[in-house]
Amino acid sequence: MRRLLSLLILVSPLMGQQTGGPPRSGLTPEALTAHLRNTPLLHADFTQTRTLKALSRPLVSRGTTVVDRQRGVIWQVTRPLNLTYVVTPQGVLEVGPDGRRRAQTAKDAPMVAQMGRIMQALMEGRWSVLEDYFTLQAQGTPERWEIRLSPKPVAASFIKAILVKGGRVLERFQIEEPGGDRSEVVFGAPRLDQPLSEAESRLLSLK
Repeated sequence: MRRLLSLLILVSPLMGQQTGGPPRSGLTPEALTAHLRNTPLLHADFTQTRTLKALSRPLVSRGTTVVDRQRGVIWQVTRPLNLTYVVTPQGVLEVGPDGRRRAQTAKDAPMVAQMGRIMQALMEGRWSVLEDYFTLQAQGTPERWEIRLSPKPVAASFIKAILVKGGRVLERFQIEEPGGDRSEVVFGAPRLDQPLSEAESRLLSLK
């Protein structure tokens, strides 16, 4: 579950470049990032760097993500191995390097459903939903902002802190886990006009 969270919570509906200007406080997270909720479909690339206390070198993976606001999220690692996760309101699908598929429904895995709720809220910029799990602190302007999420007891077992940064669009997540491991994902090459492929549509149907 932690691996699933570390892979999938790091997805956003918009990715891009930071803009200048000094941060300032005073706006709520949803006011700062209201513009993030205006994209119904997005394809983008990502680079994830995961630093583990048990390893001397960080693990770097690359891949692509698809965010469909109505249907769910595809998180597809392409290097160093092929691994796909799909999160939808109906459940989660994992496709391994060998092509084997494993699906779970929200009823079968309530923890997965909870993680899905957190991830979906992050992706849509619906910060008020996350107040069940985190205390939020926001600063900046809509052109340059950051939001820090500190876990409440319900989320403290798998997350120590999350820092989300962006500007006109969301750029990156940084996640710290209680054991000292941490992850950073940087998004790039957003494609707002690319339709779903047939294969992507099947994945979002958990097929």
